[in-house]
Amino acid sequence: MFEIVTDNAADLFEGYYDENPTRRLPFSFTLEDHFYEKDDEYPIELFYEKLKAGKLVKTSQINPHDAEVMFEQVLQEGKDLLYIGFSSGMSGSFDNISYIAKGLRIKYPDRKIIVVDTLAGAGGEGLLVYYAKKMQNEGKSMEEIAEWVENHKLNAHHCFIVSDLINLRNSGRISTLAALFGMIVHINPVLELTTQGKIGIVTKSIGRKKSISEMVKFFKTNYIKDDNDFILIGHTNCPEEAHAFGAQIEQLSGGIPVKYGYINRLVSGCAGYNALAVFFMGKTRV
Repeated sequence: MFEIVTDNAADLFEGYYDENPTRRLPFSFTLEDHFYEKDDEYPIELFYEKLKAGKLVKTSQINPHDAEVMFEQVLQEGKDLLYIGFSSGMSGSFDNISYIAKGLRIKYPDRKIIVVDTLAGAGGEGLLVYYAKKMQNEGKSMEEIAEWVENHKLNAHHCFIVSDLINLRNSGRISTLAALFGMIVHINPVLELTTQGKIGIVTKSIGRKKSISEMVKFFKTNYIKDDNDFILIGHTNCPEEAHAFGAQIEQLSGGIPVKYGYINRLVSGCAGYNALAVFFMGKTRV
């Protein structure tokens, strides 16, 4: 028997985790000089309003103690453990968790622990968790699932835009000069995760409408219908725009449904208010 564990950076459509209980490690953050140890304890709608008001959010890694406690709970229940985690290209959390897993393998020699760096986040990481749990329900072994995630993680796409570049600058994802220049000339870059699990630029567009058109083009180029049960649209509180965008994607999906969900607090703290994203399985990232 084994259990799949992930973290709060793994987004899925609304209601999924209610129907499919999954242990998820929390991230922490600081907002308005107050430290929040568990990100999921702060209401997501209020979090977005703080971003809209221009409040600075400083995100932090997973607390190693929280990870050790949760992992031990699983192991003490007599289960093996598969951890599917947030990209090491955007956080040091995975390295810390790998170290914890190494120690727990010694402490619990009869239990198996596998940790997988998804090189993904938000809906991309969520898709990998979804398919992993689907395979588990189909009777696949932990080793088979871990191998599948490892072999397919670069097929998980994250195509997204942000309303401004300040939060990406504040989080260290882009330089101050690049952010200021982009704002001056109204550049709305279309972004994706690289093969190293870091934020990269797909194309630079002038204006949000043009950027959304480029997102549709990116989806059309990289989408593989047969590899998807659904397509996920994520957003930071722009539901009307998200559904309008989703309608365009659904026209190209070949009958695969489009589902919707919020982008988590960790990623939202970097992306800011009014971010819009599409997550899907497709051609290998290059």
